[in-house]
Amino acid sequence: MDTFKLLALISAAFFPPLALATESVPAADSSTQKLIDDVDNAVITKLPLTNPVVPAPVSSKGHPVDDMKPSDPPLLPFWGEEARAKGYDLPETYGIGINYMNMRQNIDVDSISFSGLALGRVPIGPDMFKIGVGNTREQSKTETMRLDAWVLPFMNVYGLLGYTKGSSVSKVGVSVLGSKPPSLQNLDFKLDFKGTTYGVGTTLVGGYDNWFTSVDMNYTQTQFDILDGSINAFTLSPRIGYRFTTPAIAGLNTPQGKVDVWVGSMYQDVQQEFKGDLSNLNMPAELQPMINLVNQSGNGRFDVKQHLQSPWNVLLGTQYELTCSFNITTEFGFANRNSFMVAAEYRF
Repeated sequence: MDTFKLLALISAAFFPPLALATESVPAADSSTQKLIDDVDNAVITKLPLTNPVVPAPVSSKGHPVDDMKPSDPPLLPFWGEEARAKGYDLPETYGIGINYMNMRQNIDVDSISFSGLALGRVPIGPDMFKIGVGNTREQSKTETMRLDAWVLPFMNVYGLLGYTKGSSVSKVGVSVLGSKPPSLQNLDFKLDFKGTTYGVGTTLVGGYDNWFTSVDMNYTQTQFDILDGSINAFTLSPRIGYRFTTPAIAGLNTPQGKVDVWVGSMYQDVQQEFKGDLSNLNMPAELQPMINLVNQSGNGRFDVKQHLQSPWNVLLGTQYELTCSFNITTEFGFANRNSFMVAAEYRF
């Protein structure tokens, strides 16, 4: 084979465009063609294969997933993975929230009595002052921080810590030494209180399709500044409601959200006996000089026994879930107890 033909073979094997451009090269014989085919096959087998690009898997929240080392399922809620496998949409496990509650309700005062009084060194019996009580209205404001966790797909437990401030105002009449009619009438007897509130609770939930029901129970104690010991309260709140899906708003850059609307009721069982030092009370101006006279030693005590006029009221509420991590709740109470509650919660 001459040198020109060998160059043509090399050009055909390694530089096809150059070979196509050399139109004056004579056709190769059969042995030359076999050499060309052998060279072509050798080149093809040595070319690297291109692997297809496979995107890395991501979780439902957009985080990369290492499929070589699958992550363990979260500890809480127990049986949460099984519930999700069956199609249940579970909230984020943990939450931290801030609540504000404003409440007004009627109180029936059973008795107001004083003890430890003396005129000089002469003790004064409890019959010296007889106090008749009329209408009483109580109001309170409570701000709390709440931490919670879903321990089961249908059960949430939480703890709360907060501050309560309030007062009750009663219309009273005072009889001194059994006077009739009362020596002093239509006095405003005001009991101011404030203190730290703490407690625990649980919420049980269930639902079908977009309908849901819940029952919330909690037990709290409040350490008031003017009272002996603490005031205990038990609250039970059943609710039933419906969940709506709200569309995303492109102009506001807000994602698709959810709105829950419900109706319910609240039951309260509150310890209603208040005891403390008489010097801590804001007595009516007409009664204060008399109290100062018989409480010079500072040993005077008060004891107020009362009960809620109605332990139940009606609730209407809504919750806007802007994202799976943030929601805002408002709730109104009426019928025998007026209340307003607003809360913001972050879940993770």
